[in-house]
Amino acid sequence: MKHVLRGIIHSICVGMFLPTLLSAQVQTIALKNERLSIRPNGYFIAEVRDERAVTSNIGKIWSRPQPITAVLQGGTTKGIETFLNKTFNPSKIDTLVPIILIIKDLRISESITPTNRVNGEITLGLAFETYREGKRVVLTGANAASTYTRAGIVPEEIIEPMLRKLIENQLKGFNSWFSKSLKSSDVFVREVKLVFDDNLPVSDGDTLYYHSERPLNWKDFMGAPSVLSRWAAQIFTSFGFEARSSVNNRVLELRVKTKVWMDKTISWVRQDAKNDYVLDHEQLHFDITRLTAERFRRHLKSISFSSEDFSSEIQYQYIEFYRKHTELQQRYDEETAHGINKPQQAEWVKRVREELRSYGVKPAHP
Repeated sequence: MKHVLRGIIHSICVGMFLPTLLSAQVQTIALKNERLSIRPNGYFIAEVRDERAVTSNIGKIWSRPQPITAVLQGGTTKGIETFLNKTFNPSKIDTLVPIILIIKDLRISESITPTNRVNGEITLGLAFETYREGKRVVLTGANAASTYTRAGIVPEEIIEPMLRKLIENQLKGFNSWFSKSLKSSDVFVREVKLVFDDNLPVSDGDTLYYHSERPLNWKDFMGAPSVLSRWAAQIFTSFGFEARSSVNNRVLELRVKTKVWMDKTISWVRQDAKNDYVLDHEQLHFDITRLTAERFRRHLKSISFSSEDFSSEIQYQYIEFYRKHTELQQRYDEETAHGINKPQQAEWVKRVREELRSYGVKPAHP
């Protein structure tokens, strides 16, 4: 009986003292809720993420007889998130840019010196991201470190203010970067504004641009007639675009310039075919190209472009309308028998030029 009683008493003692022994192996550091000296300019910290390899602690603190584990109160992610919500983030965030703060490195390391002093270092690496159309976008990041020596000082009394200062300095750096980038970076764009630029020369060497006041004449057909073709004349027309973008105050202005032209060097006419009827047939080919370019422009106006892929979207739409342009030119020649079918020719002239006028475009030929 005595042996059994001693076993029971021993078991109870271990159970009572185990929590105390475990708690002594962890040093909890609580960040003070003192308002930081800086304010976010146009953004707020929406969330904090810890992407370190080890997220359960923030390093080791020297305490006799051996180092103990240091942790932030509430955990690293929650501890810093709560701290920033109370000391940094503004109260109204509806119109602000949400920023994700990524902890890349946060580590405290200490060592004892021969004179029984403790040398310590705190390293902090933060990255900043945001969301664009539901995807995370990397913005910028930085690393910093502070060293200290302590003797007879409670660890958290020196570590806590230094860690708070490191966080504050990182936010100051981001504040400066964000203020410079906000007006010029397409990452923070809230609106894409489409502007068309119609300032084109009438002629540029061997290229004749479509202009309402400049109808075709036979001098524009500078190429040699094709020996493989039985037609009286042939015109080579095309259209294209240039797009330039600039960002100002979170508005991306997309300036698009459409060009409609004919290539004089490969457009030709036979000497015995130079009459007004044949010329107007070729002019309508040019009008159809102008019409397709106008349809392309008007379609672009109906699209809600994103700041991320506006370039590829315009290019895709251009290819689609160029395909339609080719089909329309072929149909024109087929239905009019290359101008031989005069009633159909008259019908095409009426339809194409009326549509151009409906868009506010004066046809080059009445």
